[in-house]
Amino acid sequence: MRMVGSTEAVAQNLLTLRFLDVGLEEQYQVAAGDESRSGFRMIAIASAVLWTPIAFILPVATDLPPELAIPVGLAMSAISLVVVWLSGWANTLDRQHALASLLTSANGSVILVLALVGGALPGYGVAAIMLLLAWGFVSRTRFVYAALRTVVLGVAFVIAVALYAGPATLALDVLLFGAAAAGSLIALRIIERNRRQLFFQERVIRDQSERLAEEAAKSEQLILNILPASIAKRLREGERTIADDYPSVSVLFGDIVGFTPLAAQLSAREVIELLSRLFAGFDKLVAEHGLEKIKTIGDNYMVVGGLTDAHQDHALSVVRLGLAMLEEAEGHDALGRMQLRVGVHSGPVIGGVIGTHKVAFDLWGDTVNVASRLQELGPPGRIHLSEATMKLVRDHFECEPLGESQLRGHSRMKTYAVIGPTRVALAE
Repeated sequence: MRMVGSTEAVAQNLLTLRFLDVGLEEQYQVAAGDESRSGFRMIAIASAVLWTPIAFILPVATDLPPELAIPVGLAMSAISLVVVWLSGWANTLDRQHALASLLTSANGSVILVLALVGGALPGYGVAAIMLLLAWGFVSRTRFVYAALRTVVLGVAFVIAVALYAGPATLALDVLLFGAAAAGSLIALRIIERNRRQLFFQERVIRDQSERLAEEAAKSEQLILNILPASIAKRLREGERTIADDYPSVSVLFGDIVGFTPLAAQLSAREVIELLSRLFAGFDKLVAEHGLEKIKTIGDNYMVVGGLTDAHQDHALSVVRLGLAMLEEAEGHDALGRMQLRVGVHSGPVIGGVIGTHKVAFDLWGDTVNVASRLQELGPPGRIHLSEATMKLVRDHFECEPLGESQLRGHSRMKTYAVIGPTRVALAE
């Protein structure tokens, strides 16, 4: 069997049409059983309902005595009700169609016996059997069960024809029965084959959709790992040139004290594993503080606050992150306790996306340069602040003046080191 688009479908048994993949067959049985349960129950109910009036009509319309027709008809009605009750157990297609085929075979055999006894085999008997075949067609009986049921009915019909001693000829009845049986089997085989093919196609489409959704989610997460959410959204919407002014942000740079001589004592794998563990911890802290990681350059880690959400406390959030990063670094052992230098400056920046194939979001401006220089000159294990940032956080953090520092490529400026939270901040 081939799928739409020349996709190879899973193999099927040529006789029973069952999927050779056991797991797939189980899924089909449950799914098709859920779909067919109401129809199966309706057929059993119809059998129970029809046998009751038939039990009383047969003695009037045929030569059947009431003492035979009525008990038999009511018994068949009761059997049909039992099948209705068993419909709760029949939660797979095989169970449903096994019960339905047993009921149909019993109905057909009883009909042929009654028609033979009542002298109504020509016309009425064959018409009733064809009605049963039609009900089986409506219920979309599985081919294998339809074939078994047809064999049972065929044997019963042949016996009834052999025992018939009436004046009428049954040649036309035999022809009609054979044509109806063959036609219903061919139609049911085509229906089941198409039904199974449709099920497999829908399953493939669903699985492909789920995989595409998973891959899309992975891609989305990768994009969010390298771009701020608002920038990623603009790129998805088709914006190609992204350049914005940010009037007030706080930029943090942090790097490992003595990283170059440290790296010389480690293997390449050990260096990568060290940075991976450390930066993974930093990434988690950045997410917890609601800030944006911009990039890493070697052992240098860059973060910005106030970029996507211009809240007034971006400097506080960045300083709190810096303290958490210092603590995180001390938890990593790299030939001794690891320390960071952290520099933070607040002010305006320009932000935008560069590149077409390997896009990256970056920041430019004096604020970025000053933050980088502050990190270079910062005391190990402490946060080095510009005066601009100090003024934004001084109500929450005690800051120690470090005098004027000569920043590379920049004029001299007053700088400060964070001592710790103020008493007011501790009391909050």
